[in-house]
Amino acid sequence: MAERRGFFRRLFGGREPTPAPLPPEPTILRAEEELWLEQLVVDLGNGKRADDAAGAEVTSRVESLWRGGHEQLAIDWIEKLISVPAVTDDARVILRALVVEKYELRADLAPAIAHLERLAHEAAHATRAHFLLGEHYRRRGDDERALRHYEAVLARDVGYPNVRARAERIRAARGRGAPPPGETIASGDIGGVHAGARYRLVRELGRGATGVVYLARDLELEREVAVKLLHPHLAAARTADALARFFDEARIAASLRHPNIVAVLDLDEDARRIVMELAAGGTLRELLRERGPRTVRRALERHTQILSALSAAHRRGVVHRDLKPANLMFRRDGDLAGVEVMLGDFGVAHLPDAAGATGAAAAHARKEAVGTLAYMAPEQRRGGAPDPANDVYAAAVVLFEMLTGRYPWPREHLLAGARARGDFRLPAETTGGVPADLVVALADHLDRISDPDPSGRPRADDALAEAQALRERAIAAGIA
Repeated sequence: MAERRGFFRRLFGGREPTPAPLPPEPTILRAEEELWLEQLVVDLGNGKRADDAAGAEVTSRVESLWRGGHEQLAIDWIEKLISVPAVTDDARVILRALVVEKYELRADLAPAIAHLERLAHEAAHATRAHFLLGEHYRRRGDDERALRHYEAVLARDVGYPNVRARAERIRAARGRGAPPPGETIASGDIGGVHAGARYRLVRELGRGATGVVYLARDLELEREVAVKLLHPHLAAARTADALARFFDEARIAASLRHPNIVAVLDLDEDARRIVMELAAGGTLRELLRERGPRTVRRALERHTQILSALSAAHRRGVVHRDLKPANLMFRRDGDLAGVEVMLGDFGVAHLPDAAGATGAAAAHARKEAVGTLAYMAPEQRRGGAPDPANDVYAAAVVLFEMLTGRYPWPREHLLAGARARGDFRLPAETTGGVPADLVVALADHLDRISDPDPSGRPRADDALAEAQALRERAIAAGIA
C-alpha cells in the first residue's frame, strides 16, 4: 500500500490525485406553471392576491399545462383553487366554468355535475349548464332528468341548437306531448312551477319572454284553456320584478274586460300560473302567412277591432308597446264571419303606477327601446318614454301589412331609424275595385296614424272613429 502511495507521489509531483467529484443528486424540477399556481394558493391562503384567483394568468398557466399533456394536473389545480376559502364567489364561478370546459373536452362530465348544478343558478352560465346536464343524463339513459334540463334551456333560449328536437324526442318516447296533470314542468325542480291538478296540460303552444303557454283542459269546467307558466329562472328571489310584472300583466288584461282583448280566467301566484281563454283560431301572423293579404273591408274590420282594444287599454293608462300580428289572436278561424281578433301578451306593456309599476321600472322603460323592431314607432326606437301614440303607429304598420302582406319598408331598411311621410303609400293593386274617394280617405287615415311625429298622430279613440267611418263606407260601397 505504501509503495502504491509512493508511486502516485512520484507520478504527480508528490501530490495525491484529488478524487473526481460525484455527480450531483438529480433534481426533480416541477413545471413553472405548477410553481406559480402553488404560490398563488399559498398567497390566497394568506389573504393576498384575491384579484388573481380567476384572472387571465391563471387561465394561461392552466392552458399551458393542458397543452403540455398534463390534462389531469390542469384540472386538479383548478379544483384546488375552487376549494380555497379565500376565493370570492365571483371568481369561483369563473373557475367552475373553466373546469367544466376541461371536463367536457375529456368527454367526461360526471365529475363536473356539482359544478354544473351550481352554475345552473348563475344567469350568465345557466343555459349552457342546463344543456350539459341534459346531455349528461341523456347519455346515461335518465330521460326524465334530461328532459327537465332541456326544458330549462328552452325556457331561457327557445332557439338553442338541437335542444327542442331532443326534448320532443324524449317526450315522444315517453308517449306524451306535454307533462301530465300536476307534474312539475319546465325544470320545476329548479323553479318550483306546477301545473296544478285542475289543469291537464296537453301540448305546448308557444314561448315568450316571460313564460311558456300550453293548451290545457280545465277538468272542473270541462273546457280547453291556455295556461301560461312563468319561466323557472324568473321565479327566483333576485328576479322578483319579473315575477311582479308577470302578474301585473294578468291583472291589467283581466281588468280591461274587452271583447278584443284576451280574457284572463284565473291566476295563481303560488303556482306562478295564468289561465286565459284559448285562441284556438291561431294568430293574425299565421293567417297572413298561410292565406295572404286581407281584403280592404276585412282589413278595416280587423283594424277597428284592434283600435277598439287599444282605446280601452289607453283609457286605463296601459300602453301595450308590442302590438304586432303575432300578438293578435282569434278564438276560431279568422276568416269566419263574426270572429273577432283579440289583443294579447301584455308582457312588456307599460303599466300605470296604480297597477304596480314602480318608479324604477318606469325609468327603465324610458331608457330602453322595448318592442318588436318592425312595429316600433320612431320615438320608441330611440328609447322615448312609453306613449299611447306608440301603439297607434304600430296599428298603422299592422293595417299596411294586412292590406299588402308586407312591411311598409324593405327588410334592409328596418334598422334605419328615420321615417318620413309616404312610407305607408299603398300600391295600386291593393285598392283595385275600391272607389277613388275611399282610396283617398284610407290613404289619408294611414298617413295620419303613421305620422313620424307622435304629436301628429290621433289618439286611439279618434283613430277608431275614423276607421269605423271607413269601414261603413266600404260596406255601403259593397266592397268585399
